[in-house]
Amino acid sequence: MPDLKLDEFHDEREHPARPGPARPAPLGQFGTAASAIGASARRAAAILTPASLWRSHRIFTILAVASVVPRVLAALAFRPALLTSDSFLYIQEATTGTLGVIRPSGYSNFLDLMHVFPHPLLAITTAQHLMGIAIAAIVYGLLRYWGLPAWGAALAAVPVLFDTREIALESYILPDTLYCLVIMVAVALLLTKRTPRLWQCVLAGLLLAYATVLRGNGLPLAVVAAAYLLIRKVGWRAFTTSAVAFAIPVFWYALAFNAAYGEFNITRSDGIFLWSRTTSFANCAIIKPPRDLVPLCPNKSTRAPAKAPAWSISTLVDGSTPANYLWAPSAWWRHDARPGFSAYNNKLGMQFALDAIKAQPLGYLQVSARDLMLVFVNSDRALDTNAMAFTALPRFLKLPSSDARELKAYAVTTSNTNAVEPYAYFLYLYQQPVYFPGLVFFGVLVAGLVGVIRKRRQWGGPAALPWVLAVLSIVLPVLLTQSFYRYDLTAIPLACVAAGLAFVRQRPRYSLATAGPALAAQAKGPQAPRAQAQGAQAQGAQGQRAATSPDPEQPAAVPRTGPDIAE
Repeated sequence: MPDLKLDEFHDEREHPARPGPARPAPLGQFGTAASAIGASARRAAAILTPASLWRSHRIFTILAVASVVPRVLAALAFRPALLTSDSFLYIQEATTGTLGVIRPSGYSNFLDLMHVFPHPLLAITTAQHLMGIAIAAIVYGLLRYWGLPAWGAALAAVPVLFDTREIALESYILPDTLYCLVIMVAVALLLTKRTPRLWQCVLAGLLLAYATVLRGNGLPLAVVAAAYLLIRKVGWRAFTTSAVAFAIPVFWYALAFNAAYGEFNITRSDGIFLWSRTTSFANCAIIKPPRDLVPLCPNKSTRAPAKAPAWSISTLVDGSTPANYLWAPSAWWRHDARPGFSAYNNKLGMQFALDAIKAQPLGYLQVSARDLMLVFVNSDRALDTNAMAFTALPRFLKLPSSDARELKAYAVTTSNTNAVEPYAYFLYLYQQPVYFPGLVFFGVLVAGLVGVIRKRRQWGGPAALPWVLAVLSIVLPVLLTQSFYRYDLTAIPLACVAAGLAFVRQRPRYSLATAGPALAAQAKGPQAPRAQAQGAQAQGAQGQRAATSPDPEQPAAVPRTGPDIAE
């Protein structure tokens, strides 16, 4: 953690402040920040030694080492990597150095950095497997820092360590794992017992800026973080500096996008994606769109007849989705006067979507609630090539020639995803029983909500930030386009942190700096005999302090609250 060790509780209860003026920071604000970062790095290095890990974090260490096995199998089994159509968009942008119009290009910058390795696709997936373990370590570290026992914190990290879909997502050339890591590091910087310092706020702002250009829905998460800083009362200096740290990279990206495409934005697709959301409910007889928007009306006749009741899970899953309309060969944006993801088509899509939502608000809410339910009921468990799973067949039976050219330009290979035996066989066996059930996911979110409600007088307590971010990570895709389970995987570590914080017990504690000899001895536990032996001396010293105290009626023991840290 940024300021404390994982298994210790360092504050004024254990190290009471000594009398005398505080020493000024010798190097100013930047020197203080550098010293704080350096001290945090030294503490982290001390924690990460093998002896320390085995002594204090044995359960998590064993689980983390065990989770390396399926990740190594994934790297050996599917070469050069798992690929989707989105993968080739990012690869193309990394190769040509252009900005994407459909999705932000923050991940393409990461791919460009990994291009220096001899086998860049293997380097990317290896780095993402390490990121997955790092995300689990952050979950564990945050919960230990806040006082959850080692076994409880390790249990909360298990879904990230072992869920098949988490490991599969790490094997894809997709930004989701990096996006999740960036969000989790930002949360770890802000979720401190004391008020976050200036350097923590600035680093969190920079990370959230990068998350915004990794995936378009990162911006609302930054708004939540800003509200959290105001609630924590970090001060206007820290808040303003963090806001500037967030705004400058995003503003620079928007300027670069404007220079390339003549539009001050980070994508040119938000309106078209929102239009695809409305295809699930839009009825043009009710909407009555103007003539130029009539081609955007969804063609309901293309839907396959349902073989099961309309309310069944199979019908909901197998029916036409927004993606079917969005990427259909006959989609309107492919054949109008200005085909493609152009500013003109994006404006048309946004206008139609807003008109549809205004005309049919209940329909919009209904399909959004339905897709939200499917996150937990369906959980993308179908083992086909469109699921977050390991399959014998690749997404593309044969790579399109354009994609093969992009792949060759970036990775000097035209090889499609190949399943290599016997490693793939072991992963097929592994993924059958080892996954994070959707209903358990829902239970974890409910547990986090309980923790927030219990601390409602404290604005939800420490669980509020990760819980709200988890809910937004699930709800935003549902509202803006549709729910893909790979978008929801980002919410799992956040939800696990919030649920773990709901079980952190709090009890009254006493300040040893002001407690009497008997209470101090009781609080110190095993050191009680020594405290009693020194009782007379301590009592005399206390009497002297009481004689000079400005408030003679102040009680000797002041109750305090804090996490009950126990193994």
